[in-house]
Amino acid sequence: MNKRTILLASAVTVLMICGFGLTAFSTSNVVQKDTSRMAIPEVSSGQTYVLLVHGYNFGNFNGNNGNCFVTGNDMYQNLVNHGYVVGLVNYYGAFSIKFSNGLTYCDSSYYGTSNTPIQTVGQEIGNGMTSLFAGKNVNVDIVAYSMGGLATLYALENYNIPGMHLQNVIFLATPFDGSPMASIANCLGLTFVSGYQSTQMEQGSSFLNSLDSSAGSAVANNPSTTWIVYDGNYNPWWGYVFFSGSNDGVVSDHSATYLGYNYLFTFNDLHTASLDSFTWSGVSYFQDQSVVNEVVNNFGGSY
Repeated sequence: MNKRTILLASAVTVLMICGFGLTAFSTSNVVQKDTSRMAIPEVSSGQTYVLLVHGYNFGNFNGNNGNCFVTGNDMYQNLVNHGYVVGLVNYYGAFSIKFSNGLTYCDSSYYGTSNTPIQTVGQEIGNGMTSLFAGKNVNVDIVAYSMGGLATLYALENYNIPGMHLQNVIFLATPFDGSPMASIANCLGLTFVSGYQSTQMEQGSSFLNSLDSSAGSAVANNPSTTWIVYDGNYNPWWGYVFFSGSNDGVVSDHSATYLGYNYLFTFNDLHTASLDSFTWSGVSYFQDQSVVNEVVNNFGGSY
């Protein structure tokens, strides 16, 4: 074999070795990517999942930074610290449920504002829970605040999700019989500020009448669920003008308890979170640690 042939054979051998090396490296990368994809969090029947559904906001906040559950007493982190897999529901902007373990459901085709019908929000919640939990034999708890409770009830009335064991639902200051504050906004023609959702929360609205008359469907769909109501008796001076009875400044005890419950917890001198900037006394539900402590107790089976 002449020198030229030897050099040519050597060059081919080097190229083959380099080519094999590159192929092996590339294959290794593909395997790593596949492994990463397979590591996306999945629902486990060995864990309890908690959904936190925020309330109405005419500012259309979007994302975790505007979610009441991560402010003040940080109910989200408290529940995570107690071993729950906790999901924040956001329905202004794109709809999403983002859990503490990375599990996520999003609907980018939806864009919510304060003009989005509450029942549409409820449909998104129902679709999200179905996608995440149907057939998974998983335990689920819910804390739904204010208008978020109305959207949650709508979802539970209209979605029967097999394999989702709904253990506890806490309706926190939910206006099942409406709020005079919504009525006042509508009477003053402030719907351009407050949005259609405010109109739906006016006492006697067709939405509330329909929602309340169908509440039995939620119980039928979830026969083993414990239904819990939280409210507050802040009783501000304007309460004597706009409310008949104890209230948290926006939602009355009457309205919060309108549909009944298995357990009721009334928190002294607590008001709705939207009043934080307008009050000189009392704190909101998301500033008082006793509210978080009660949630943890209830989810642990203590009522």
